[in-house]
Amino acid sequence: MIRKVIKKIVKVIINFVFTHFLYRAKYTNLDKLNQFDKCLVCPNHSDKFDPFFIYAKTNDLCIMAKAELFNNKILGAIFRFFDVFPIRRGEHDTKSLLHAIRLFKNVDKRKLLIYIEGERMRKDEPRGTAKVGPVFIAAEANVPIVPAYVTKNPRIFSKIKVTFGDPIYIDKTKIKDKEYIKNESQGLLDTIYDLNPDK
Repeated sequence: MIRKVIKKIVKVIINFVFTHFLYRAKYTNLDKLNQFDKCLVCPNHSDKFDPFFIYAKTNDLCIMAKAELFNNKILGAIFRFFDVFPIRRGEHDTKSLLHAIRLFKNVDKRKLLIYIEGERMRKDEPRGTAKVGPVFIAAEANVPIVPAYVTKNPRIFSKIKVTFGDPIYIDKTKIKDKEYIKNESQGLLDTIYDLNPDK
């Protein structure tokens, strides 16, 4: 109960600070996300504050983040308190993938924020490479993926746009088809960047 209260208070603070004060956020098609009790949320990733724009407007959210953020034990404990869990980038982290899949079991509501590019894109990088993890997780957990685009490299005190797209469903029967998973992952990445309202 105490944990729920703390998380609710923090969410209110994050919503004010990151969508009204530091940035002026405009959300488009937020209903496409909130129509689901269970789903993956897959946005592009260019700024360290990107997760806050999703967290501020989403309930029952877990976040997959790079393992380096958990090197500090205090920060690691805080992240875990707020349902953030680590994944080791650049290697096949089976443990984290299985954890992500298990998050959807035996619960009525769960959303998982995961970045298909696996890392932040610098200003001089138009986009990253599609990782297959999100599509694999969605197939195994049998949940849809909601793509999203967040204004790239936003500046403090500027306007940002967060746009959600139509859900993408992955055929679980083809989960062992590596070419299918690869193509679906690339398609997801393309869909995310096609949502950019300023392209």
